[in-house]
Amino acid sequence: MSNRQKWGERMKLADLTDYLTRKYGIEIEFISNQSRSLAALIAPGASESFGLLFKEKGDEAEEAMELKLGSLARFFASRPAFSQSQFMQDPGWVRVDLTSPDLDEAFLYKTIDSAFQAGRPVKRAPRSEKVHEQENIVLLPETGEKSQLEEKEYQAEKIPARADFIQASDHNRLQEKNEIPARIKQMQEAYDYQAPAAKRREINFYRQGQLMADYEDDVAYHGTVVKTGPVYHDLTPKQLRGYFTWRTQFRKGEAGGGQEAYYYLLESELVCQIGVKNKEEGLKQLNRLFEQMAKKSNLITSWQQKHLLQNYMVYYAFPQAEIEKLFTSEIKRGENYQVLLQKDTPGLEMYQALCSLSPYQPKANPLLKKEPEKFYRALELVWQALREGPYDLLETMVGQKLTVPLTLFNEVTFYSPNPVQDAEIALPGGISYLCQGGQWQVSQYWPSQQQRRLLPAFVHEFDRLLRDALHLGRKLKEKKVPPAYLEALKKGINAFLAEQKEASRPKIDLDLSKLGQIRADASVTRDNLLTEEEKELEAEEAKKIAEKENPVQKTEEEDKEMASPQAENDYGLSPLEVSFLLDLVKGEDYQTLLKQNHLFLSVLVDGINDKLFDEIGDTVIDSDGDSAEIIEDYRPDLLEILGIEEA
Repeated sequence: MSNRQKWGERMKLADLTDYLTRKYGIEIEFISNQSRSLAALIAPGASESFGLLFKEKGDEAEEAMELKLGSLARFFASRPAFSQSQFMQDPGWVRVDLTSPDLDEAFLYKTIDSAFQAGRPVKRAPRSEKVHEQENIVLLPETGEKSQLEEKEYQAEKIPARADFIQASDHNRLQEKNEIPARIKQMQEAYDYQAPAAKRREINFYRQGQLMADYEDDVAYHGTVVKTGPVYHDLTPKQLRGYFTWRTQFRKGEAGGGQEAYYYLLESELVCQIGVKNKEEGLKQLNRLFEQMAKKSNLITSWQQKHLLQNYMVYYAFPQAEIEKLFTSEIKRGENYQVLLQKDTPGLEMYQALCSLSPYQPKANPLLKKEPEKFYRALELVWQALREGPYDLLETMVGQKLTVPLTLFNEVTFYSPNPVQDAEIALPGGISYLCQGGQWQVSQYWPSQQQRRLLPAFVHEFDRLLRDALHLGRKLKEKKVPPAYLEALKKGINAFLAEQKEASRPKIDLDLSKLGQIRADASVTRDNLLTEEEKELEAEEAKKIAEKENPVQKTEEEDKEMASPQAENDYGLSPLEVSFLLDLVKGEDYQTLLKQNHLFLSVLVDGINDKLFDEIGDTVIDSDGDSAEIIEDYRPDLLEILGIEEA
């Protein structure tokens, strides 16, 4: 990594304050007024400050630092992000703009170290001894550039030798430092201030966590850790010992209480796979930890717990069947959206999905209670009208499927040296997780902004308008919905009413295969209804017709044609049927015969076809109900039956 980094991308004033405290043991306290917060930097045992920290208040807050650099101040003032001091009216001080993108962080650390060393107290040597002098050395960044110092601007500054020192104010700090176990001290020293700023906190947590993965302690901490969401670097040695003591007890199944900070640290460790053999053991310990946290309601919500477990199982690619168990409610919600937004959905499923998403439910609708199938059908037609609307009415009222970027494990501190680069997990209900190049995204159905208000109003109006249209139940008070939705409601309900009206018309089902028998039965019924007098009149009328059509001067051949008794005896044809057949064969008018005898053409034709079917094996007369004709293929057969020789 290059030494030259942009400060704004690496560290804030709070990180610098932490660095100064931990490296040099400086107790930093800010003094604030209405416009500024200021803190003096004083080396332990010294009486004067070697630096100042500033934080300006307001919309454009500035973070800055001033350092005492003596005769080198003029040189440093020319460096990027450095300038002449504004607060200290001393030419030996310089100002550093901590928010400048041109600030070289490594150079700043070395400059602070020089100022700190120069600000340490001097041990006075005995008068008989000479003071050994040494030159102050300034470490410049290894950039390969030539020094910008000019001989006329720089003179080596002689600084007396420093001796070891200890002041009463440092006694407690050093005493505590001497009590730090070697492992904890090693962990603290392993903190890398040069790690990339974007992930510095997470990287150091992971590295320190691996160093302490198997560490155990037995010194409880009875104070309170006020830091929210801490990492090891945020805790004092006593607090760290208290955490590792509590963690030891937890791993043995003996831990009882525990502070919020300790729960957070252990959650983060388990998610990072610190101190566990595999992902399954990590999941088991997470669940056990959440059971214990549930006893303290202020520590974690059920949603946070579930969300973290979902992220864990997705990231570490557990079997899909196990993942789905954690997504039961999300899958059900997604399926409801699919039902409402996809086509050709049965009305019952649509109604159930609406009841799941809408606060208003039309359970008291009279049609739903008496004839639910009709209610569901009306809902289908209304939903169809919504889909056919000119706008995205359904998406506006219900929601739509969206794909959004996702950062896993937001609830804890997470880092992995080998992060997942590519993965895809598809779940029912339209839920899918996708990772490409280490970047995660999730696709699922999301409610529209208007769903909470518009959907229940729409369902209410469907209930009200359907009641009004069918004149059922009590009237409901109208709720306002946009015109486009009202139009879809009316269109769908009108389509339902038209469909019901058509369905209510009487329907006659005819079996055409039995049509011949129906006609024969009708003919028999008609004959049975005639009185004896009507039968005699009918017979006389038939005789007159026969005489009219067949004059007295008959030839011998014509006498043979009238041998109807023989035909009737052989095939069961009545005199009227024989007369009708003769008219058809000769091509003469048969309508008079029908009118005089009150006969239906179709009934007469069906009777003849039935009687001759056994002989011919097919229909011999074709009729459309208004006219009839001999099927030419069977004309010779008819002539033979009637006893007529073909000319």
